[in-house]
Amino acid sequence: MVAAGTASPALESKPTILGLEWLWFAYWDLNTCRSIGMDVGPIPWTAVMQYVQHYGYSEYEQDLLKYCILVLDKVQSDHREKGR
Repeated sequence: MVAAGTASPALESKPTILGLEWLWFAYWDLNTCRSIGMDVGPIPWTAVMQYVQHYGYSEYEQDLLKYCILVLDKVQSDHREKGR
């Protein structure tokens, strides 16, 4: 549709994450802190706390990051489970 010059409602209403990229980058940084044994473990809460302390995030940013990490971790875990 885009190549043909036709408007695409889905593309016109797509969400933006501008200003929230730091959450995505933090997730991928913290993704390296998982324990790996018989299965891939969750991102440890202690790793998240070390991360927010290292970067000096505000209390609001800390809460937002902890929540987003929890949700993204659940999505990735569910995706792994479906692949088995």
